[in-house]
Amino acid sequence: MDNKIYFGWDIGGANTKLAICNSKCEVIESYFEVIPIWESTKPLEDFFQFVLNKFSSANCLHLITFTAESCDNFSSRSEGINYLINLCEKNLSGKIKYYSNSNSYIDFYQADKFPEQLYSTNWMLTLNYIRRLNNINLIIDIGSTTTDFIYKGMNLDANIDDFSRLKNKTLLYQGVVRTPLAMLADKISFNNQDLPIIKEVYATTGDVFCMLDDIDFSKLPYVGSDNLPFSKENSRRRILRSFGLDENYKDNSIVISISKQLKQIFLENMLGYISHICKTIKSDLVISSIGEGRKLIQEVCYEKKIKHENLMKSHLIIDDEHLNNVDLFSHFTSFLVILNYFEKNNE
Repeated sequence: MDNKIYFGWDIGGANTKLAICNSKCEVIESYFEVIPIWESTKPLEDFFQFVLNKFSSANCLHLITFTAESCDNFSSRSEGINYLINLCEKNLSGKIKYYSNSNSYIDFYQADKFPEQLYSTNWMLTLNYIRRLNNINLIIDIGSTTTDFIYKGMNLDANIDDFSRLKNKTLLYQGVVRTPLAMLADKISFNNQDLPIIKEVYATTGDVFCMLDDIDFSKLPYVGSDNLPFSKENSRRRILRSFGLDENYKDNSIVISISKQLKQIFLENMLGYISHICKTIKSDLVISSIGEGRKLIQEVCYEKKIKHENLMKSHLIIDDEHLNNVDLFSHFTSFLVILNYFEKNNE
């Protein structure tokens, strides 16, 4: 093997994930940065510079997958890809390869000429991975903004873009941090009365899962809709505001009741998509989950008696020896863009 350092970049609209591996595909470091591309790309450039300063003397190979091209500060996805690849070329040193929808790694000139080959490719890495698994036939990647349903036998051409995946129910715009409460429901019930949810982005799903201790936000760099961190106090205030109440409202049971009802609606939406995919999968369903909300899928599987397997038991190249205590499940695609490159070059 060579002495390169491999950088796996998963550049999304809301956050950027990075895995850094040595020539044995062992994870050296990993990073998770909240970078809203629709606001500014300057933080991404700063992040590039921070990483390069740490590895200034390294022989670098950057392997990059995107979903950020869909942000609405770009007039089209092609414009988004062109802008982002130029940003990468300007700021990253060493060799750069972009992961395409043909499961190949292409250079700047190909990417610039055919930007559509780079549209939202990160989930395709998971599709390639699940094809090699014997014991899992559905991986659910539940992130901050969206949820991907990736199953064995899934037709890539039929799901080539977000429009197709939305139609096919393999992409759900529902995540565990950024989804506004009013996108989940119009109202909830409390003391036998309907409580309409204000149609503003006062609170999000992150507040629900913070109040119910489903996600440990102390280890995640997210902030809520008011740009304050996720904490019980902040999430309580944001949820109350969504129902026309102030933080001095004394009955805390209403916040817990609201959170439990919205969580149930959230999980029922997930189950609807799982049931739809069950009609396509011919063998017994075995699910694995990744992303910030992976434990919610484990909870659903337990309650509904659906078999859930840990990806760490898949007996492929991913194992504790390669991970060096890195949280694989939150950095999965940034690691996969490297792993897939290694495996393609060893074919």
